This record gives sequence, C-alpha cells and structure tokens, in this order.
Amino acid sequence: MTQPVSIRREAGISIVINGVLSLAFFLGVFGMTPRPLNWAAPDNLALDFIPQSIAVALMSALVPALIARKRLGNAPGLGSVLIHAALFALAGGALGGALAFSIGGIAFPTIAWGTALTIKIAYGGALGALVATLALRRLLSAARAV
Repeated sequence: MTQPVSIRREAGISIVINGVLSLAFFLGVFGMTPRPLNWAAPDNLALDFIPQSIAVALMSALVPALIARKRLGNAPGLGSVLIHAALFALAGGALGGALAFSIGGIAFPTIAWGTALTIKIAYGGALGALVATLALRRLLSAARAV
C-alpha cells in the first residue's frame, strides 16, 4: 500500500454523499412542497426504493473502490472493480425491490412528506455506508492476496 485506506472514513463520506443525493432526488421526484405521500399510487414512494437502492449501491461500491485502488500498489484490476460494483448494484436493486414489494403490498396510510424525506435520507446514507464498507473490505482482501 502506498497510502492507508480508511474504511471508516470512506463509509462516513458515503453516508454524507448518499444522504445529500437522496435529498436531491427526493426533492426532484416528490417536490419541495410538504404534503402527505402515498406508498403506492399515485406517489409510489415504495417503488422509489428500487432506483435509489441501485444508484446508491453502484456508486458506493464504485467510487470508494476506485479511489482506494489508486492508493494501493497491488490493487485488483479495473475490470474486477467494475464487475463487483455492478454486482452490488444488482444486489441493491434486489433489496430495493424487496422493500418496495413488502411496503407496497401492505395498505400503509399516507406518510408525512418530512417523515418520508427523513426515511429516504437515512436509508440512502445507511445503505451507502454498508456497501462502501463491504466493497472496500473485498478490495483490500483481494489486494493482500495478490
């Protein structure tokens, strides 16, 4: 290793970045005017977990791994990093789909706009930290094996 890679630091950065991106996309999709949101149609808040999960998982696996790869002298190849990021995105999509199906399948009452925003920001940050941690552990383990 040329420079140390801090999984904790990268996970913390991922929380902030994915929280901010979740905020931005929430405002883009659901607007900036507070109102009750439906989990199912017409707002489809539950379905929004699918694209959010895919995007967060992909970027949380890809960006920290690419940054860490530069710091490692014996890093795995770029193709390996890209494939693993794509697999994390697929897993994120499956998680988002499971959430959407389980939440959307139950007749939950509407949720306050601010509460929904808080949930989406917290979910994006938590998923980002988890994926960044898992992706970096895998990368560092692969780098040690080389």
